[in-house]
Amino acid sequence: MILDGIRLGGRKFLPLVLIVLSFVLLVSSSFSLAQTPVSSQSLEVSPPSQELNADPGQVVSVKAKLRNRSNASINVKVRVEDFTASGEEGQVALIEKGPYTITSWTKVEPEQFALKSFETKEVTAFISVPKDVAGGRYGSFVFSVGGQAGSGTTTGVAQEIASLFLLRISGPVNENLTLVEFSSPSFLEFGPVPFSLKFTNLGNVHSKPFGLINVRNMFGKTVQDVVVRGQANIFPQASRVVSVNLDKKWLIGPFTAQAVLNYGSKNESLTATTTFFVFPVRAVLGAALLLLVVYFMRRRIVLAFKALIGR
Repeated sequence: MILDGIRLGGRKFLPLVLIVLSFVLLVSSSFSLAQTPVSSQSLEVSPPSQELNADPGQVVSVKAKLRNRSNASINVKVRVEDFTASGEEGQVALIEKGPYTITSWTKVEPEQFALKSFETKEVTAFISVPKDVAGGRYGSFVFSVGGQAGSGTTTGVAQEIASLFLLRISGPVNENLTLVEFSSPSFLEFGPVPFSLKFTNLGNVHSKPFGLINVRNMFGKTVQDVVVRGQANIFPQASRVVSVNLDKKWLIGPFTAQAVLNYGSKNESLTATTTFFVFPVRAVLGAALLLLVVYFMRRRIVLAFKALIGR
């Protein structure tokens, strides 16, 4: 009887327990959504980088767009920071004031705004170029997201996304690019063959080297011309490694690769040579082993073949 009473009481209170649990789950999920920060993946900036030219004493403008791909409205602040090359793989780092600074010349409009869900906003930076400068200057729009618009709260960690701009100022520009190293693996069994070109920029303006790598076999015949497309900027007083491939798998013997490149407004030339050797060791050893097995078992193979025919 006591056990039946407990069971009956449990049945009476079961709907109330379910209602309380549902309310707790609803409140906790709502709180979690309210505290979820907008990730940088929800922000889309265009263009990611751009290049422009200017004359000393000129005022030029550069624009960028920010799109909010999240489901919430956000508050955005915009500023301009300098950037510089970081490492040798093409990375950049934002800095407060670099050797090729542009921030003190620049004014951004608007500096802050609210961006609704899936809305796009364009901002403009006006650059007042001094009369006594020439060469490269490097800046970036930095969009900083601090919370949902109208909520009066900010996220724990601000999300930021950048759009780079590279300014080339006419005048006595020093274009001085060197090809420090041109290399490939000395030995490979198969292609593709990777080439590495390391450039150092000793000038005061960015450069994009372009050209061909001519690959010849032991007889002097061209196997392929590998194109260096000139898409990588090498910034002043920095080094960068550019990688390209000879996309051929089956190669054998010694090869010579000659890089013939150009850069700058006057098409200055750079050349370098490297060699490599390709031989499919494992494939050749496997084939040789198979031939040896066939050779030593040739009598048995012949006898088995005759027996098979005789049947």
